[in-house]
Amino acid sequence: MQSVYIPPRRKTKVVFVQLGSPEAPTPKALRKYLRKFLGDPRVIDIPAWKWKIILNCFVLPFRPAKSAKLYERIWDGKSFPLITNTANFTESVREELKKIDPEGYVEVNHAFLLSPPYVNEVYDSWEEDLKNNVGATKLMVIPMFPQYSESTIASGVDALGKELSKRVKIPTFEVITNFHRTHAFIDNSVTQLDAKVKELKKEGIEIDKLVISFHGMQKRRVVFKGDDYYRHCYETYRLIVDRLKHFKPEQTVMTFQSRFGREEWITPYTEEVVENLINEGHKELMIYSPSFVADCLETTDELGHELAKDAKKWGGNVHPVECLNTNEQWCKDFAKYVMTQAEGSAQDKEDIEYRLKADDYDHMPELAMNQS
Repeated sequence: MQSVYIPPRRKTKVVFVQLGSPEAPTPKALRKYLRKFLGDPRVIDIPAWKWKIILNCFVLPFRPAKSAKLYERIWDGKSFPLITNTANFTESVREELKKIDPEGYVEVNHAFLLSPPYVNEVYDSWEEDLKNNVGATKLMVIPMFPQYSESTIASGVDALGKELSKRVKIPTFEVITNFHRTHAFIDNSVTQLDAKVKELKKEGIEIDKLVISFHGMQKRRVVFKGDDYYRHCYETYRLIVDRLKHFKPEQTVMTFQSRFGREEWITPYTEEVVENLINEGHKELMIYSPSFVADCLETTDELGHELAKDAKKWGGNVHPVECLNTNEQWCKDFAKYVMTQAEGSAQDKEDIEYRLKADDYDHMPELAMNQS
């Protein structure tokens, strides 16, 4: 008797994609990690022949040993914060979805570009589900970077496209390229910041200034290539500071961290702003990095350790605010966001984001290349 094909019921497989971390805090593991990460033309967008020489002759022989020492400071003996937080966040969102989606129309997984589980492993699991007639009919990818940039989101899209090029079965799919204006992200960031102020006040610490620090990017990518990243950062900054209870907008400043190489990056630079603020008498500074939703090397070590140490040397204190990580309300709200993206109407999707007015951009500093 001939078997009858029964189409699967509607179901969306949502994959949270993060960059990933090295296998271990060792020069060997860092060399492997950096070769793959820095070898991505979306991450380093200079001519391939030139970068290949720089990478193999000047970066990989020296940087892995230095980076390994930094990663060792955030290693818990088994894993790194980014890996652990992403896995736990996904599990928490999954549990929240069971409450609002008892029929199971949406399932969530996580994958990393540079660590297991890789994107191809999640794809393999989907194909295996198809054999058992329980596979999803749609794939939705949410890179866990709030703001769009070519070096993060486009890199992830490239990885997905490369994976799709190897496959026969391809589902209907969608990529969410940013979520920095969502109520889930903005409201929980504001709550996180206000809670930190209260916590510090209980310790007798009055914060003078709030530094909102974004991951850096080469300035030319915004000025000449039209990357949306800078605008998205400003929108994030504006939406957060306008909703804070304990800070006036003028008590806050937007900065950029994590420079690499000799190019001019988006300014102002975080470490320079912090030093200047302390020299001006603002001794107690709070710092938050909404480029990330999970703590990683850039937040835990670069801000929480290196910058905090420098601040003390300059005569002040930096109080880092954790990323949203697995905050209970954040997980609940992101589960609702995922459900809306997967199953909501067009109007539902309009209502999950804040909107900015034209005059909200009046104070956005214009970027220009340094002519000197």
